[in-house]
Amino acid sequence: MGLIRFLFMEKKCLAHSVFGNQQYYDAASKLSTGGVSYDIVRKSNVSILDMAFGDTGRTVMPFVRNAEIDTTQYDFYVKKEDLHLAQHALHR
Repeated sequence: MGLIRFLFMEKKCLAHSVFGNQQYYDAASKLSTGGVSYDIVRKSNVSILDMAFGDTGRTVMPFVRNAEIDTTQYDFYVKKEDLHLAQHALHR
């Protein structure tokens, strides 16, 4: 955990983790509708195509790039006292 994240998020706890943009938007919408404020930590995974082909992988095989599954991880952090509200909002 980075220093800035440690300083500003020390009173927050992990409420939920999702993978991909669609799940991110669904969870963010539920938390917002439930009136729960949250912070996001985004973790991107390196694509095998990026490692194998570098920048040429994007131009040589665009159809493969478009077919990749979005594996970006989004972690939702909330205040400890709001954890029960977040869990309730996410599981409606």
